[in-house]
Amino acid sequence: MILTLVQHKDGIIDEVSLELLTLAKQLNQKLSTKIASVILGDNTEALSKLLSQKAIDEVITISAPELKTYSPDTYAFALTKLIREKNPKAFLFSHTPLGCDITPKLAASLGVGAIASCNGVEFEGINPIFIRSVYNGKLQAKVALNSTPLLLTVERGAFKKDEETGNAPTTAFACDFSGIKSRYKSLRFYEAQKASVDITKAKIIVSGGRGLGKKENFELIKNLAEILGGEYAASRPVVDNEWTERDRQVGSSGKIVSPNLYIACGISGAIQHMAGMKKSNVIVAINKDSEAPIFSIATYGIVGDLFKVLPVMIEELKKLKN
Repeated sequence: MILTLVQHKDGIIDEVSLELLTLAKQLNQKLSTKIASVILGDNTEALSKLLSQKAIDEVITISAPELKTYSPDTYAFALTKLIREKNPKAFLFSHTPLGCDITPKLAASLGVGAIASCNGVEFEGINPIFIRSVYNGKLQAKVALNSTPLLLTVERGAFKKDEETGNAPTTAFACDFSGIKSRYKSLRFYEAQKASVDITKAKIIVSGGRGLGKKENFELIKNLAEILGGEYAASRPVVDNEWTERDRQVGSSGKIVSPNLYIACGISGAIQHMAGMKKSNVIVAINKDSEAPIFSIATYGIVGDLFKVLPVMIEELKKLKN
């Protein structure tokens, strides 16, 4: 069995939990087992009905007043009990504060290894090899585990959201918390300041890099994005130079995006940037350096001066719109 943990808030399932299903199905092509999603909370009925519409084998609910809010003690107790009874081959978590907190706790409790911040998988025979960014995204490492269950946290946006529908049965898993005293108490939740835009949800992204030369030239990126009905974004050097907002940074140290169309303008293609956008359906790269690494993953490439290419694109698109 492959398990995935479902994160939710105010009755809404976090889309990152659906991305875990995509990885689970990739693993299952080799592991040939069943896939189940696990929901913890004080009232899981509505959430389980939503999740049962996915193409998985089972929805497992653990419902108790002690699980109303996240506590490492109660979550670890419930999940450790579940793992010992179900004996899964893998348990997948999102690389979120919750996932990063609970995964090492489970690994220590079970005496197994864990891999954090996975963004890809490949196989040697039937054995999965997981890919993760290291050295602040400058390199990609391949890591394997020789213990089971495989415990992983998975980067948001590294895998596409699973859209396959089905009719999964729901099973309630009983936990007695009477002997468990949590050392944590939630006093109050504070809403984080909302970003100006969530580029992870954009269908079209036009992104600018160091090749723009100066802040004023970033207006070309904004103009092209506006005409296409998309969002603008940037590589890390552009953000570090304060040419645009930090919440629009794409890369392993920024946002992981997978739009239908990603246009990279003046971006050479550092490993950390490509890790953040390589899952895009169509990638168009514009760069005057024909040897730029970005061309290695581009669907279409334009070798040329972006200051000549972009104005032409903008004018031609304006004509089409009119």
